[in-house]
Amino acid sequence: MARKTLGYVELEWSCAVCKTRNPGTQTTCSGCGAAQPADVQFEAPTAATLTQDTTQIKQAQTGPDLHCAFCGTRNSATAANCRQCGADLSAGRARLAGGVVGAFTTAAGPQRLCSACKTENSPTARTCIRCGAPLSAPPAPPAARQPEAGRSWLLPLLIGAGLLLVGLGWLLFALFQTDQSVGTAVDARWERSLAILGPVPVSASGWRDQVPAGAANLSCSSQVRTTSEEPQPGAREVCGTPYTLDTGTGMGQVVQDCVYEVSDDFCSYTTLQLGVVDTLVQRGTGLTATWPNANLRPQQQLGQRNEHYECVVVANDQRYSFTLASESAFSQCQPGSRWQLTINQLDNVVEAKFLP
Repeated sequence: MARKTLGYVELEWSCAVCKTRNPGTQTTCSGCGAAQPADVQFEAPTAATLTQDTTQIKQAQTGPDLHCAFCGTRNSATAANCRQCGADLSAGRARLAGGVVGAFTTAAGPQRLCSACKTENSPTARTCIRCGAPLSAPPAPPAARQPEAGRSWLLPLLIGAGLLLVGLGWLLFALFQTDQSVGTAVDARWERSLAILGPVPVSASGWRDQVPAGAANLSCSSQVRTTSEEPQPGAREVCGTPYTLDTGTGMGQVVQDCVYEVSDDFCSYTTLQLGVVDTLVQRGTGLTATWPNANLRPQQQLGQRNEHYECVVVANDQRYSFTLASESAFSQCQPGSRWQLTINQLDNVVEAKFLP
């Protein structure tokens, strides 16, 4: 994603001694005079506005501040010597920069309650308007407590699961408990089908440059086809929520992550494709199976062939039928031929063997 700078905002920091909120560019506490710690964490102001101060903007763009290696004083990145002790800053430690401070918002936050006199102050106030006491940051709202899920569903679920297991157990018993019998073939059945292929109208969709020649019923609408990190002619800029980055100077860089949506015509249309236009089926009894007679029209051709063969036998005065996988196996279903059958409790033949 492309990152776009919206401007700069002055951050804040909380004094570790008295909890006073101070401007980010201020190196000592307004409440107690304590020095800003070297490891201070800058925070986003409650209600931020982009600064128009050219000095602050220039300071934010110079790079992270340096802490003197000898006295710890915070100096500008452009300084050669410490403003406090005069030491060479080449050995100084640069502040960390680039971290996300938080979302950028201009909306006012909650009122700040003075802990000393209980006076309510504006969200941006750093000291109480009544008694002058330092104001700390407002506490974060407590997380909503999630209601505990009831267990009224547990008993019906257990009963249902038990009934399901009983049913599955009976079905498995019926399928795998088998008996064997010897039967005699009394009939042979067959079915053969033949698909006829030809041009059929098919609805399709795609980008305009993908529509085949000769397509009919063309209907198009503009849709996003690709996104780009760089501006493109005619592209629509889509940006996320602005957020603030710590520049290491007490100033924050307000940025947005943006992409550029490139649109194109997406079309629905009808085109001719090869498909099944008819299926010829021929059935019969006996061992002589034949294929349907196909009279092809122009632009038609033969498609998939399917075969199905069944042998009917009598065993224990009951008729059974079973499928044979090939025409050669079907040829053994001669009238009077003997077959060994494996039959489950549902009276289905699960295996049949030809007895020479």
